[in-house]
Amino acid sequence: MKHVFRQYLIHPQAQQAAEASLCVGKQSAEAFWAMHDLLFERTQEWGAQQDAAELFAQYAVELGLDGGAFAACLDSGETAPQIQVDMQQGQSVGVKGTPAFLVNDWFISGFTSNQFERFQQAIEGAMRGEPPPPTPTPAPAPFDADPERPGYTYGGDATVGSVEADIVLLEFLDFGSAEDLKYVQETWPELQSQYVESGKVRVVVKHFPAADQAAGLKAAEAAECAGQQGAFWAMHDLLFQQQEEWTGAADVVAVLKRYAGKLALDVEAFSACLDEGQTGNKVEQDVAIAQQNQLPPSPQFVLFRGGQGGIVPLADLQKVIGQLLGE
Repeated sequence: MKHVFRQYLIHPQAQQAAEASLCVGKQSAEAFWAMHDLLFERTQEWGAQQDAAELFAQYAVELGLDGGAFAACLDSGETAPQIQVDMQQGQSVGVKGTPAFLVNDWFISGFTSNQFERFQQAIEGAMRGEPPPPTPTPAPAPFDADPERPGYTYGGDATVGSVEADIVLLEFLDFGSAEDLKYVQETWPELQSQYVESGKVRVVVKHFPAADQAAGLKAAEAAECAGQQGAFWAMHDLLFQQQEEWTGAADVVAVLKRYAGKLALDVEAFSACLDEGQTGNKVEQDVAIAQQNQLPPSPQFVLFRGGQGGIVPLADLQKVIGQLLGE
């Protein structure tokens, strides 16, 4: 396994986490995999640190390893050159992001809804000694639109706009935020008419509710539950329109279920989704990505074009989009 620990958006501790995994591996192969699992389980914890070295040292001790040897290895940076070698090797075979895998000559890049089938095809083909397809279709990126699930990306995010759009606008939103409401009321209509409906920009939504606002978290889950019935954007609009009502409600869940009825959804299915927390993991993953990249409170925006992306403040959003489009 090559040692590149990172999300689609790069967080600042990725390099150090990779170095930590190799330092642990110096003590035993079993220790490497134990640290591997722990790093992924606790990504939100260490990804939010300015310097995660002390936390990684705690993980090593927790796993019953020689903490002094681990700390000395990590402090010396002795595993950093191996990370660079891994990255160069990855780039040489076409790796542009993670996850990426090689099964003999079979290359699997990115995560898709049919991931198991892709592994199965590669493994069985390699076992038979078959070469990979000579002109494989490039694997879609997480933010590419999934044709098998209209209105969503391969990564499971709600999206709107042309699949041919040159620019992807990633929005981190909080349905309970006054600033987000202002964005939706004052900026979004113009962005939608000028860029989204014209096919120039495709929007992808991720959730970033405030940590101390349980109502905002539940609202995000409700939007995703509505999305299971093809009504993500209808719920998105209603949540912002009625923000004052549900954020001040004594029973937020009851209000959200009433909204599902208002949108003519299957209320029983919606209620089961919300009560069982079926979309909770998705929302938590979005929050973890935002925190790992140390994003300020929402609304926050990331613009992608040609695989390259960057964070853009709301004040500069339309200007930067225009610049990217050569306007």
